[in-house]
Amino acid sequence: MARSMNNFFTLCICAIAAIILGQDAAAFTPSSSNVHSVTSSVRQLSPFTASPFIENGSRTKSASSSSLSMSEKNESSSNLPVFLDPGTKGGAVVLSLILFIIPIIIYQVATGVFGVDEIEAGRDIGVGFSVITMLLWGSTYIFRVATKDMTYAKQLKDYEDAVIAKRLEELDEDEVQALVEDIEREQF
Repeated sequence: MARSMNNFFTLCICAIAAIILGQDAAAFTPSSSNVHSVTSSVRQLSPFTASPFIENGSRTKSASSSSLSMSEKNESSSNLPVFLDPGTKGGAVVLSLILFIIPIIIYQVATGVFGVDEIEAGRDIGVGFSVITMLLWGSTYIFRVATKDMTYAKQLKDYEDAVIAKRLEELDEDEVQALVEDIEREQF
């Protein structure tokens, strides 16, 4: 039993290290030549040849390039190390481990140091930790709503900025100059 637990923890540590270092299941995916040969054989067998999901189609290329440019615009640099930033795989794993270990440590301290009954300590710590984490999680949502730091609000602002920029491009030089003069008059 102890040997299997040791193997389990070793496996968990290896998996966590692989995730933190950026290794994932991509090593086990088929190569692009295999995928291409499979998709071409599927295309020959499929009556639906005008699919928007075909790899060589122009729809996929334009959608991927626009989503790439959008992701480049929305990226924000974090000052945290990779293993502490909750927006990364490593940060999510470390945060999950911390949230898993904290109640266990509190339980060990409560039962060992303070001599609290194990059943009462387990119940109280489980309920208390669950309630506290739910309140903290809910408060982060309320904070994001209050500061308008939500995905929809950001996308809407980016869209509005893009529409204004497009309209500004379509204006003549005289119209742009008139708008600039109106804005300057309103500021003073």
